[in-house]
Amino acid sequence: MTVADTSLNSIPPPVQIQQAAIPPPAEMPFLSAPVHNHTAFHYTRFTRHALLRPIARETGSRIYLQEQPTCGFWYLNHGVIGLHHTLKNGKELLVRACQQGEWFGYLGLFGTEFYHCHACVLQTASLCHVIPHSNSEFLHHYPQFAHFLLNQVVANLSDAEHRMTWITRYRTRHRVLSSLWYLTSYFPGYDWTWREVAEFAGCETETALRFSKELRQAGILDDSQRRLHVPHPEKLATLLAYTHS
Repeated sequence: MTVADTSLNSIPPPVQIQQAAIPPPAEMPFLSAPVHNHTAFHYTRFTRHALLRPIARETGSRIYLQEQPTCGFWYLNHGVIGLHHTLKNGKELLVRACQQGEWFGYLGLFGTEFYHCHACVLQTASLCHVIPHSNSEFLHHYPQFAHFLLNQVVANLSDAEHRMTWITRYRTRHRVLSSLWYLTSYFPGYDWTWREVAEFAGCETETALRFSKELRQAGILDDSQRRLHVPHPEKLATLLAYTHS
């Protein structure tokens, strides 16, 4: 659902995102901090060679669908976006989460014809949709930005390869605890659900829920809140050190 279109003048410039203070446990080498695109490239610089569409979307809205033809790319001013991939058997995987200051949906700039994932608003979002008049001309006029995005593509491909290895190497318990640590540590402003943790871990929601009672009894999950709140992430990191088999 559309909340309301916003003007370019009402949208603040990118800001520095605070990273989690505790580094990822050693058994999660692929789960580095999300790549927050703090860069000198602000979309208002692209007005000569692209159409800029400031938009706002409510939780649950779809920005674009998997296999939909690509059309431009997005900058997230605030909110949380989830990039999901639906497998042939209908199962959904949470491939990546984006928050304030990140670009997404830009593979079309480099020749990809269809979106590999669908983008869903997890938390009410304000975005700017950048639609180049010509992809080739846009890349020609902004070579530094193109180089920046290519580095993001390489990082995302590397992360995807590591995650596939991780899913086949580690047991469900470790994957669920790792996913819980990662999502709540690096995206603390969003109320994650067990379903989303399971989608990120590559398992069923019911499977992920099996560990809820144990985590609450250990004081890792806050019993007083309905959301998945981890008041002491260091306890979860310590527990992870013993669950990597």
